[in-house]
Amino acid sequence: MLGFIVGADFQRVMGIPLIRGRFINVHDTLGSPLVAVIDTEVARTYFPNQDPIGHTLTTPQIGDYRIVGVVGHVQHWQVGFSSPFLQNQGYFSIYQIYDRWMTTIDTWTWVVVRSPLNSSIVLPEIKQAVTAAGSDQTLYHAQTMREIVSKSMAPQRFPMMILGTFAGLALLLASIGIYGVISYSVTQRVQEIGIRMALGAKRRNIFRMIVGQRLTLAFAGLTIGLVAALILARLLSSFSHLLYGVRGSDPLTLGTVSLVLLCVAVAGCYVPARCAMHVDPIVALRYE
Repeated sequence: MLGFIVGADFQRVMGIPLIRGRFINVHDTLGSPLVAVIDTEVARTYFPNQDPIGHTLTTPQIGDYRIVGVVGHVQHWQVGFSSPFLQNQGYFSIYQIYDRWMTTIDTWTWVVVRSPLNSSIVLPEIKQAVTAAGSDQTLYHAQTMREIVSKSMAPQRFPMMILGTFAGLALLLASIGIYGVISYSVTQRVQEIGIRMALGAKRRNIFRMIVGQRLTLAFAGLTIGLVAALILARLLSSFSHLLYGVRGSDPLTLGTVSLVLLCVAVAGCYVPARCAMHVDPIVALRYE
């Protein structure tokens, strides 16, 4: 299990959700029992179907830590970077670390600050506060969380742009194809429309018939396309590392694309149907 030595405000500052129990506080010191907070992955792996609060974690060098809380799992490294060692995470109080251990962790110490102010205002204030605390203190490698997240996603950004471009082109070609096929099929029925109108059919009934028939085909095509997309999402699972925050079968994405194609299908049968309905029946019968 990967352990993080943190302060009392770490969970609040980082916005990590507290699932149950409590997080580390300032009262967890060397004079109190050792406590630890685990993430949901540790709870699921080692404490299935039971409450981990009150159980203990044992470390060879220090001793037994009593579990006092469970928090959500955090992706601490870049997207796509994971291992079984990094999957299970625990948090320990920095106030319960002896001085002799501080020399091994001080080079990996980070200070995180949450503020509603702009980073251009906050960073100078932080540097001034650090300098005021001691002239020998240094502050380096200061970054905003937005910069850290942006750098962590750099390896995925270019493939994501390429994949997004091809996906956009595919949607455009599909829209053009659907509009062209449906529009052409409706145009081919101009003579039929003229005959129906000459026999007394009302324009709105003809309009409903044409639109209803073509939308039935559009719904059938969308259903087949959705099933094929879900199957391909499983078969091409190797592309899942390019996605962040969504799944290959994301319902919002599939729903949005389906809605766009449905609107294109409606336009493909609505526009030519409206034009054909306003043609004189005699002219429509002569249409070739």
